[in-house]
Formats: sequence, C-alpha cells, structure tokens
Amino acid sequence: MKKALGSVSLIFLLVGSSKAGFLVDFEVSVGGIQQKPSGYASYKPVIGSDRIDLKRDANVEDKTNYWVKLKFEHPIPLIPNVKLGHMPMKFDGRGTLNRDIRWGNFTYRANTEFDFSVKLDRIDGTLYYNFPFLKTATAGVLDVEFGVNLRAINFDGKLTGVDKTSSQRVSESKSLTLPIPMGHLAAEISPIRLISLVGELNYVKYDKNSYYDYAAGLRLNSHGILLLPLKPFVEIGYRYERLKLVDVSDIDAQVKIKGGYVLVGIKF
Repeated sequence: MKKALGSVSLIFLLVGSSKAGFLVDFEVSVGGIQQKPSGYASYKPVIGSDRIDLKRDANVEDKTNYWVKLKFEHPIPLIPNVKLGHMPMKFDGRGTLNRDIRWGNFTYRANTEFDFSVKLDRIDGTLYYNFPFLKTATAGVLDVEFGVNLRAINFDGKLTGVDKTSSQRVSESKSLTLPIPMGHLAAEISPIRLISLVGELNYVKYDKNSYYDYAAGLRLNSHGILLLPLKPFVEIGYRYERLKLVDVSDIDAQVKIKGGYVLVGIKF
C-alpha cells in the first residue's frame, strides 16, 4: 500500500506541474478490494484429478488488497485517451491431499500435507475513445467509453509437498507473464451531479481460453459542493473476474475472483 501511495503522489506532482500547459483531465483513485478466489490450477496435468482446487484442496484464504487507477483525457481528435491500473493478487493455502496429484515433474503422495500458492498480479493499460457527442447530447448524463485494454498477467503457481517416488519434501513452481489484449467498454450515468453509476467490462476469448472481468459501482461526487479545482470522490462497488487457460505453457487453470471494493479519488 505504501508503494501504491508513493506512485500516486509522484504522478500528482508530474501531472499537476503540466496541467497549466495542456488541456488534460486527470483522475486518480486508490483503495481496497476484496479478493475471494475459487476454481482450480494445474501444471502438466495427466488426468483431471491433477487439478488443485483452490478451496477444497488448498483452503486458500480470501484477501483484501489495494487497487490503483489512473485516467487521462485530452481534447485531441483521433488520439486515444489513456487509463492505467494495477492490482496485486496472491493467494496461499495448505491442505492434505486425498489423492496422488501430478504437478510439473513430480507426483505428490496422497494423505500428506502440502502448501500451495498462486499469484495473478495484473497491470492494465487501456486506450479508449468516448462515444462521439453522447455526453453533450445527454447534457452530461451519459458517457460511454470503448477501446482496447492491454493487460499483463504475472502468473506464478507453486506446490510444495511429499514426492511419491523419493518420499522427500519437494517444491516446484511455474511462472509466466501473459500479455492479453481485451476489448474494453465503460459507462458512467449521472442523473444528478452528486451521484454517478459507473461500470466497466473487459473481455477476450480465443480458442478454448477466455478472460473477462466487470465492475459496477456507485460514485459520490463533490461537484458543486466544493468550489475547488480538485474534485474528490468516493466509489463503492463490486468486481468479478474469470480467467480460463487451457494448455498455455503447460498450465490449465480456471480461476474466479470476486468481491466488493472502495476507492477514494480526485479529479482535476
């Protein structure tokens, strides 16, 4: 969280110093998000039972983590606007195997304890356009954004347990970085200046693999209350994410993550 706040502070200084020279709208928000995982992961599986179920087998714990979002809009036609985001995700668990499980190059023995972790840190860079003339035509009530989200997933899965062949405690992990382009759609509905309904969707499907997430929230604005160039806001909402990988670098996984979030931000 300290790293996130430090990054946000630096961006404030950089953008604030250039604000006078460029007609750029800037928004930054940071807050906490619940991460409740479910699903499975496997590495070089041979049969279906080689999947590690995150809840039933590994008893992974829910987490609360930070979420940082930045947004830049400018008046230059044809050049896309930019959104950036970062969300770390790492889940750890421990359990007792009720069957032999193949993970990587080892077969882990049944009726022995094991430790398991999976990481899905992600960075988002979104290039988007506002739907032409819609915000003006609706007197600021409706704004729709569409574009491409370029997401980088830092995946790491690690299993530590007792090898069936050697009876020794062994550990094996698999790490990879996945660049994933996704379609992006977002909307904001503001029936009154103080309240906005916001939502966004990112989606991609290729072969048997798929990845999507959506978020929906209620934003409380300070527009019209505080006559300042800085406009604070608070956003409360819910987010859902589902990633399915089929034989991607020997990884098979289907992970779902859901939970509520709270963001505090400033627009100027």
